[in-house]
Amino acid sequence: MEQYITAGLIGSLVTIIIQAVISAISERVKHKRELRSMVFQRKLEVVEKAMSWYQETLDMYYMLQTALKEYDKDCNPITVQKIQVACMKSNKLFQEAESRLNSIYLYYDFSDIEKKYHGRESMDHINKLLTLVAEIGHKIATIEPSEFAEQLCVALHEQRVKASHMLADAIDNQVYIIAEIGQKLRTEYKDYLK
Repeated sequence: MEQYITAGLIGSLVTIIIQAVISAISERVKHKRELRSMVFQRKLEVVEKAMSWYQETLDMYYMLQTALKEYDKDCNPITVQKIQVACMKSNKLFQEAESRLNSIYLYYDFSDIEKKYHGRESMDHINKLLTLVAEIGHKIATIEPSEFAEQLCVALHEQRVKASHMLADAIDNQVYIIAEIGQKLRTEYKDYLK
């Protein structure tokens, strides 16, 4: 009789241990699933914010490029206004960049894309061209009336047109970087959702 009681206790004990092990494994799997879900949700929020910024920036770059390429000797007021609007949008976007983009770098590494297109050098080149265009504009605005003033204005304006067209071409590189980053993010999410 003792054997039956011992066997019953051992059977009950084994059942309890197996249930505890299964429960622990189940909890661990559930925890990992919840953690993955939370990370995915956070990444999704971060990517949505970044993609929104990237798209707005692409739109601004396209508007600026178009206006810079239209810029010519006639100094069309509509073209000048387009450039001003694009510059205001640019300032707004770059002020928002930190809050809308910084967290994406926690989850993604875009250094390969930045290296491929020489991102830092590209931005330095764009900034130098922006400075050049502004300096030429300042020189034009501060020319003192003289017999050579008109010729000097024409020469400086031609330089500014040339620098503006170079700036429009230089922006292409940033467009390529943003487009490739966007494609990388979209591809990852398509793969994840399969």
